[in-house]
Amino acid sequence: MAKLLQKWRVIIAIVVTFKLLVTVLTPPGGDLVNWADITEVILGSIVSRQFSHILVTGVYAPLGIVLVPFFWIWTQLPIQHPPISWQNYLFSESEPAFYLNLLMKIPPFLADTATGVLVIRLAKRLTGSITTSRLAFLAWYINPFNIYWINAFGGMDVIPAFVFMLALTFGTQKEWARCGVCASIGTLLRIFPLFAFPFFFPAIKSKTNHQYLRLTAGFVVPLALGFIATYTLGAGTLINLVTIPQKEYWLFDFLGIDLTSNYVKLTYVIVAVQLFVTFRYWKNPNLLPLATTSLLALLTGAQAYGGTTHHFLWVCPLLAVSVALNPNELWIFTLTFVTASTVPSIIPFTPPIPFIFDTFLWGSFFAAKAAYLLKINLENIRFQD
Repeated sequence: MAKLLQKWRVIIAIVVTFKLLVTVLTPPGGDLVNWADITEVILGSIVSRQFSHILVTGVYAPLGIVLVPFFWIWTQLPIQHPPISWQNYLFSESEPAFYLNLLMKIPPFLADTATGVLVIRLAKRLTGSITTSRLAFLAWYINPFNIYWINAFGGMDVIPAFVFMLALTFGTQKEWARCGVCASIGTLLRIFPLFAFPFFFPAIKSKTNHQYLRLTAGFVVPLALGFIATYTLGAGTLINLVTIPQKEYWLFDFLGIDLTSNYVKLTYVIVAVQLFVTFRYWKNPNLLPLATTSLLALLTGAQAYGGTTHHFLWVCPLLAVSVALNPNELWIFTLTFVTASTVPSIIPFTPPIPFIFDTFLWGSFFAAKAAYLLKINLENIRFQD
């Protein structure tokens, strides 16, 4: 490993080249079409100065705003610009599709690299070791799971995941107001940081309330400003915001509630239990394991019933730093990503695999996440004085 890390620049050059090739050569698909559709709506709203209602853009609007400049560049190219829709599947064999696919994949590509930089900084700050920080970066940047979801699939979740990593970076520097702001912005982009935010408080370990107030204010203010902007721009009211899950049915399902039966799944239970264990039994808690367990608890519960694996991108940079700090975690780190990479949503099987094998793959991924969650908990409860 030491000899490998000595060739640091060569490895980075090879990986970046490979990722660029994957980004350019893989055809458009998956959520990329959905994001292009939403971004087209938002760009039209900006041009006409008549902002689309939140019930039209749903929970995708904030992240769609981030993508607008890249979609606008596509509209300025001297090519045909047919309307975007799921039905034509981004015109996958056409010239417009090639350029739109390429431009829409630039933001996740940049966020991927920026997240790697934060992984290096976080690992170096926690250990003071250049070797460890480079190892953490490689665990993130050359991970086949990440390469598929970010560079081939164009997973936009890496963008708010970068913002979440920025929150952790500020938190480890005790800059709690900035930490809260980044966690809030991440929540506006995607909902994950909302569930991780309560786990930040045990890491403050202050005898006064000032740091807690700074973290809370940093988190609340951007959310409030976002709601105010939505209302003043005519994009919706508070009632519209509250009723979004009625339109975005998957949001309630992700949160652990089935709208048809009101059956409470594992999500709330696991997150609540983890929060209780963290506050009650953890000794000398630090921000990295706190944030890692919060996301593992959330994803273990949310994906116990199935779903897609690309949400696992949120916890990937945290695990990359964790495995560099704790080499004994390498086996479970590897197991988790191997199981995540073998579910049918990544590897297409022709003909379709038997249902029992499909269930086994999903169950293995679920078990690997649960095992990682249990391991971190035991280490922070059992081995502390």
